[in-house]
Amino acid sequence: MGQKGRQIVEIDVNEVIKDLNSAYADEWLAHYQYFLYAQVIEGIDAEILKNKLEEQSNDELNHAKELIKRIRELGGEPSTNVMDVSTCGFSEPPADTSDLVSIVELVLKGERCAIEKYNNLAKKYHMKDLVTHEIFEELLEDEVSDEEDWEDFLPGLKQKQSGQQQSAELTTTTSR
Repeated sequence: MGQKGRQIVEIDVNEVIKDLNSAYADEWLAHYQYFLYAQVIEGIDAEILKNKLEEQSNDELNHAKELIKRIRELGGEPSTNVMDVSTCGFSEPPADTSDLVSIVELVLKGERCAIEKYNNLAKKYHMKDLVTHEIFEELLEDEVSDEEDWEDFLPGLKQKQSGQQQSAELTTTTSR
């Protein structure tokens, strides 16, 4: 970034880089988390969920790339200690990888953490660093949309999983 670009940032650039690195770490970990979930889930609806998780993973990776670009524009370097600088963290898959409802609930937990974070950061950088503000605002918009998509997906999944459990119980009862 050029001299004038640095001058218009009305907040300590090191603080901006720190916040961007934290957001980058969250996006990188979300990418990894969703990718991992897509690889390990199993069950009747796993293929549908796998495709959705892989798409979400790619979205998070693109967010991470966008954040790295801004970090570099400000003269910083992306953190290699993502677990240390992340605020949303990483959730391991449940022991029962066919519990797809739990998988989606973990995704929602991550999306909600990102919404909270980007809402706060968009407010923090409003009128202080308009470029960084715009990035956080766009990320916030995307995460809000993602949360709604996952919330819409969850009831149908719960209904199917409940129906599968009832069928298994009925099969067990009638075979006795």
